[in-house]
Amino acid sequence: MKIEINKSKTIIKRAAKLGILIASANILFSSCMKDLDNKIDETRVTDASFWKTEQHLLMGVNYLYTFLPGIGENSAANWTDDSRSTGNNSISDGSRLVPNSSGDYTNNYQLIRAVNTILEKAEKMSLDAAVITKYSAEARFFRAYAYGELLKRFGGMPIVTRTLNLNDELLQAPRGTRDEVVNLIYSDLDYAIQNLPEASATKSTDYGRINKSVAQALKVRLALFEGTFEKYHQFGDAKKHLTIAKNTANDIISTGYFKLFTYGADPAKSYYYLFQKEGNGYANKEVILPRLYGKDMTDRISTHNYSRNIEQGAITPTRYLVDAYLYIDGLPREGVNRSPYYKPNVSTLTEFENRDPRLAMTVFKTGDTYINGSKYQPMFSFTQTGYKTFKYFNDTDWVNQASFNEHKIIRYPEVLLSYAEAVYELDGNISDADLNKSLNIVRDRAGMPKLTNAFALDHELNVLEEIRRERRVEFAMEGEHRYWDIIRWKIAEKVLPLPTLGIQFFKSEYAEQPVVSLTSEGYVIAQTAATRKFDPARDYLWPLPISELSLNPNLVQNPKWQ
Repeated sequence: MKIEINKSKTIIKRAAKLGILIASANILFSSCMKDLDNKIDETRVTDASFWKTEQHLLMGVNYLYTFLPGIGENSAANWTDDSRSTGNNSISDGSRLVPNSSGDYTNNYQLIRAVNTILEKAEKMSLDAAVITKYSAEARFFRAYAYGELLKRFGGMPIVTRTLNLNDELLQAPRGTRDEVVNLIYSDLDYAIQNLPEASATKSTDYGRINKSVAQALKVRLALFEGTFEKYHQFGDAKKHLTIAKNTANDIISTGYFKLFTYGADPAKSYYYLFQKEGNGYANKEVILPRLYGKDMTDRISTHNYSRNIEQGAITPTRYLVDAYLYIDGLPREGVNRSPYYKPNVSTLTEFENRDPRLAMTVFKTGDTYINGSKYQPMFSFTQTGYKTFKYFNDTDWVNQASFNEHKIIRYPEVLLSYAEAVYELDGNISDADLNKSLNIVRDRAGMPKLTNAFALDHELNVLEEIRRERRVEFAMEGEHRYWDIIRWKIAEKVLPLPTLGIQFFKSEYAEQPVVSLTSEGYVIAQTAATRKFDPARDYLWPLPISELSLNPNLVQNPKWQ
């Protein structure tokens, strides 16, 4: 299907010009995609011939799934203090400029336009009401998702809930308030929750489709974000959103359907296999929302090459992430409550000894299987921190330069840890019973001891900080978790201006002697503090792109981005 696009228009105007023929999910944009079954002659699709059957409606909704993030989303770890790529990151170090255009803006409005079109077309179709309701509920999930992405980045945004023509007054709409955007998100997600089947009622053939639990989990994520953002940025009604997050998370937990994935005799290694082929598919009840590879929702074959990306330094851990992992007694590496297991490093292996097993499942250590079956040795090839990411890596996939391993967008541990955090943020404390129904389930899979209030008191641990630590290590190098956590907790201004540090350097362990800058303790300096900054009056929101501001004079730029 050939479509003429006037590039000078906004995404809303572009979409209006299309008359939106969301003909199918066959309209994809990945270079890795290959036709499996070309079911539609795209040159013949028109509004007159489309939107007639349930299959047409299904195909329209399937198109929305192409907007879900793929495994490349993990590169967002480089926006944080936990990871670094092979060069500086303008979000992480505060050097970014106002962009002329932004996919984070236009892609989400493209998704919103697609949803609005589907909803309007569905209303006019001569189909069973239950069918229309189901697919409309799926579509509204995606509108909530898009507005959630816009909210996190830009704050309040223009609200568009219908299709527009080229002269529509909404093309000049001002920004909606945060409350208006959040209320629309809740409304769309509540509709999806009320009208989609339970996860337990879905068939294996529907794995990867939006169901009630997916909508609930997204509601938990966005309510916790907004609740803590409002609390720590000191505005709004934080308790309202935190209560929604807590209650919705509890609803998911109470179903008893979701379980943490385990594999093999050593449960601690389950964390590694979760992100390999062993963790793919319907049988894994930990995954709430995956992005599928292989045959996907659009009847295309897609792969990714993430093992090669990792080997070439797409995401590399920092000193701060490695230091965040506890010892096996539940005590930290730093501070007055330092674990008795701690000892100064005498090699690059020392810091892995007696640590949370997830550290060794996330970060390469000497002797691990590496490319072409070789054994990993400390190196600075494609890494400026001296660390490399073990999580996601697979030697066979590296050789094949292709993988079908799914990207896990929402996992059950997020619901569990969000419940624990919401409870504590609301009450200023959390009972051992609530810890046992949430955080301690995550720790148990990792082979770590339970967190109790008595243990925290005896060892002068801050329970809220331990809840936050658990999120950090469980979701290390995973999607955008860490970035939005430091934004909503308002600690980005503390952690991002720090120098980016890496491994403790032991010269004798390197076959080729790299040239590196070191701290007085011998830690690699990947980026100095002098080249990193964060402006708390500006950087908690992203800049609106120049092209959108020029097209809509009623859009107001975010503070200090003018």
